[in-house]
Amino acid sequence: MPGVIMENGRNGSHTNHDRDQRPNGINGANHVPEKNQEKGKGKAEPQQNMTPISPTISNGLNGNFMDGQRHQNGGTDAVSENLQERLNQLPPEIVHITQGYMPLSKLLSRLAQKTHSDLSSTILELAQMPIPASALNGNSSHVTTVDDNSPENLAKKLRMLKFAQDAHTEWTKALVITGWSRRAEDVSRTIDLKIHLDNQMGFYDSAFSELAEVKRGLIHARLPNPDLRTALEVLTTGKASWMPDLGYIQPPPLTAKEILKSLENLNTLLTIRLNLHDYNSIPLQFKDFAIKSGRVTFKVAGEFEIDLTIADEDPETQFWFIDFRFMFWPSVSTLAPQLRFHIESKVNEALAKDGLAGCYKYLHEMVLTHKISQFRKQAMDLARAKWIDTLKVEALNRALSIQYWLDRYGAKGPRSWIILGVHSGKRKDGRPDPKATSRLFIRWFRDSKEVPDIDVHFDTVNINTQSLLKTVIAKHVSHALTSIHDNLAAQPLFANRELALSLSISLTEPAESALKVQLTSEQYLTVKIEPISGRFVFSPASRLTAEWENRLNLQTMNPANDGHTYIERLRTQLLAEEIISRGQSVGWMVIRNPGLKADVLQPYFPRNTQPQTLWFRRPGWLDDWCVAVIMSPGGEQWLLFETADAPTTLSSSNITPSRRITSSIKIPSKLASPVPTYEFLSTLNIFAAALVSHYCNLRALHGKRAVHILRKGRPSKAVTLPSIYVRLSELLVSKGKSARTGNPWAKDVIRLTFQGLELVPQKSADANAPIPENQAQAPGDLVSRRPTPQETAVMISEARMIVSQSSEASVLVNINEKVDKDIAFDPNSGSFAFRLRSQVGGSVIPDLVERLVRVERLVEFVQVLQKHEKTLKCETVSLGKIVFTYGNASASREFDGMDLDTTSHPYKATVDFSAMENNMTLVLERENPHLRIADYLAKVLNGPEGLDGVATFLPLTLPVLRGLDAMESAWTLAPDTEKGELFINVRAMDWYMIRYNVKQPSPTADSPPTLRKIMFEVRLRHRRGDPWWYVRRSDTITRSSKETDDIDDALKAVWNSKGSGWQGMRVSGVAQVSGVEELLGKLDEVMRNLPVASS
Repeated sequence: MPGVIMENGRNGSHTNHDRDQRPNGINGANHVPEKNQEKGKGKAEPQQNMTPISPTISNGLNGNFMDGQRHQNGGTDAVSENLQERLNQLPPEIVHITQGYMPLSKLLSRLAQKTHSDLSSTILELAQMPIPASALNGNSSHVTTVDDNSPENLAKKLRMLKFAQDAHTEWTKALVITGWSRRAEDVSRTIDLKIHLDNQMGFYDSAFSELAEVKRGLIHARLPNPDLRTALEVLTTGKASWMPDLGYIQPPPLTAKEILKSLENLNTLLTIRLNLHDYNSIPLQFKDFAIKSGRVTFKVAGEFEIDLTIADEDPETQFWFIDFRFMFWPSVSTLAPQLRFHIESKVNEALAKDGLAGCYKYLHEMVLTHKISQFRKQAMDLARAKWIDTLKVEALNRALSIQYWLDRYGAKGPRSWIILGVHSGKRKDGRPDPKATSRLFIRWFRDSKEVPDIDVHFDTVNINTQSLLKTVIAKHVSHALTSIHDNLAAQPLFANRELALSLSISLTEPAESALKVQLTSEQYLTVKIEPISGRFVFSPASRLTAEWENRLNLQTMNPANDGHTYIERLRTQLLAEEIISRGQSVGWMVIRNPGLKADVLQPYFPRNTQPQTLWFRRPGWLDDWCVAVIMSPGGEQWLLFETADAPTTLSSSNITPSRRITSSIKIPSKLASPVPTYEFLSTLNIFAAALVSHYCNLRALHGKRAVHILRKGRPSKAVTLPSIYVRLSELLVSKGKSARTGNPWAKDVIRLTFQGLELVPQKSADANAPIPENQAQAPGDLVSRRPTPQETAVMISEARMIVSQSSEASVLVNINEKVDKDIAFDPNSGSFAFRLRSQVGGSVIPDLVERLVRVERLVEFVQVLQKHEKTLKCETVSLGKIVFTYGNASASREFDGMDLDTTSHPYKATVDFSAMENNMTLVLERENPHLRIADYLAKVLNGPEGLDGVATFLPLTLPVLRGLDAMESAWTLAPDTEKGELFINVRAMDWYMIRYNVKQPSPTADSPPTLRKIMFEVRLRHRRGDPWWYVRRSDTITRSSKETDDIDDALKAVWNSKGSGWQGMRVSGVAQVSGVEELLGKLDEVMRNLPVASS
């Protein structure tokens, strides 16, 4: 209870009541009434007593009795037992109320602040009020004998009066409170007593209510006395005389026909109303209804059925509730009376307010809420039974949250849960949709992140929370196993189908989802996720699988992204055990790292991996060579390393010297992870020894910066050695492309294979020396015996390449035994073969390059000879030069029989391609018409088309160029020079501009003649695949089509006529290759016959 505390006294500052030390039992102190105290003297402050309050005992019992006895009896300490019992029977102390008290100074300070604020506000309001009219009239005197009763003045007075009254009221209350504060002790005691008495009164009322409730409860246990008199009268006469007769007339009972007729009338009224009056107002979800027995039954599939009827024929009246049934399970088959009454009242209220739409909305929302409650109830049962300690169910207002795999990742790990709620069903664009309605939906949070756009199918008719959890957990399991599967499938081992990998997913039973992984050739692993706890399970069980299963469950917080690494490490550990045990059985020695540091080996490791490395060596090998097996998720790399001591400096002389890799050879394998069988490990000995010698060729290719790869070679009796595939463009200066066309003249791959080792005498150890036949091994077989001191092992290699066009085989078949004894050509496959010899440790690459250059020149010549035999006649052929002629009658056969001028002599041309760089030159003889376009021909020759383009353009442009030469010669001879000048501009090989500067007569005799420019365009066109030369006048483009001049009139003789191989087109002319020369002659004849100015 609130109160005020005096700051200058001790009123209210004690936790217990301060009692005045009054005589006659109150601690023996004399009491002086306040009225008898002298003015100006303060009130005596009472002594504080912290002991419980007890009734007054004479002779100062409350703490002073013992002292009195000591003085009276000389220090006796005994207390009578009777007095102690009376002290124990005293009631507890009255509770002292201190809540809500505040200092009086604070109250007065706040009141003063409020009064000052109100005064300031009042002054501002008065200043804003309108000025009285008397002051506005110019009356400067403010002293008047008559009161100013104007409305403005009265309003100001009322405002000032209101402020004064409010301030007076508040300060009067403060004065009263100040007066009460003088007796704060008495007021505090009064408040304490009042609250104490109210509490006691509450106890009395509570006890009375409990007694009354007990009495009312005994009524049901009490059996009233039987009313035998009334019972006898009723049994005798059939009625009781004391019961009044109200005189009601009972209506006659309805017959079956009347009941049936009433029901039929109701059915008719319902049919008419639902199909006519209320048809447009029926919700879409209520379209499925049936009328029977005087009621209409609306069915909402999977939710509810409701029976309604009408009580009036008026279609404007409401429907009335009859019955309601749930259409999902589990649900109550019969409604309880209280629930039925509640639903009936709510439905009738909704029908009266919003009609059928309101009825559907209320029942639909109620059913959705009830379904959520059923899901929650089942979830709670699961959390207390089978799914104990793994589920956490929370009610979020209307929605439901179920967290699964509760302790899967510990207290700080990610969580996974679903939220089952109600979706409004509204469209995202806000447009109304009559079909839209609210529905149950699932929000899935996987590993503390919401999964967007996920469709979790769950049954809302047959409610089963466990089925819902299994569906969600099945998706979670599918996500985890699919992620692990995809990460593993991206590795070469599984991508190349070297190891088996399969994934089985169930959308409803997470325990049936499994990932099967082949770890080695003999060991498999099945990975599952336990649905209830979410922990991974590895099978079959073993020491290693149990260890890595435990690591996966405890160490990672994101198994979907990191789970594949644990499986890969398990596979690596199992494979290492197999390689070591079997390798030692066939003679390999397991050694330690030969002193190579991690940074030296890092380039050989796959990126972003920490592989495990095993080191092996055969007895008898030098300490510098060893085999390293680098095991990574992508497979195993088998490498041959040649190591040497790393150079040391003075500063590092005291440090243990490290080693470096001088040579590394990758042992090729068709599998990313070869199976370490006994046969494989035994063959590895022979294979590794052969690769050391084979490596010399690779080193030579590397020195030339030639790209090369290793591939599987031809099978042999002992072992299949890899073949070296080299790009032809990497070995030749020409990049393997024809100097004429720029296209490759052969496939850009050369296969270099190791054919075996042959033992030759020491004097014949040269690579090129002949080898006796009786000492040569079969190609592809390795020497199985150790060479004697008089013998040396020589490596035999074979290089093969394929020419691009097999049609050249008929020409190249004669090169066998003529070009080189070690070069052979197979016309069936179009392939060249080179036999190369070298010592073990030597390289065959220089000999190979020399052979390729010779073959390249040979193939270049064959391609020119075959492709252009109709237009070119070869005169001289060599490895670096081709001399041919063209322009005779046989060269024109490809142009549909349009023969060239057979009287003209053929022209000679020379193509020189002897230079090593890719640059060819075209040399033409004097008076060759093609000298005019020699530069363009050179560009074509060295361009993509090459000699093929030159051979195509030579016969096409020869008639045009001859015609142009004839025109130019005619105008350079007198008297044509007096008529004007002729200029020919070459814009391209198929585009020529002819300009005539013709002298025109002057308008007057004294003025000099003028030059008139007339231009013609000659261009090559194609029509239906045939070449046609198009000739037209080009200086008339800006004129209209109807405008003509004297030149056009003169050209009509050409444009309107035709000849052999050419034809006029009214304003232009077209000609085939054979007729363009004649057309140009006709045109030039017209231009030379034009009238000219007199000299």
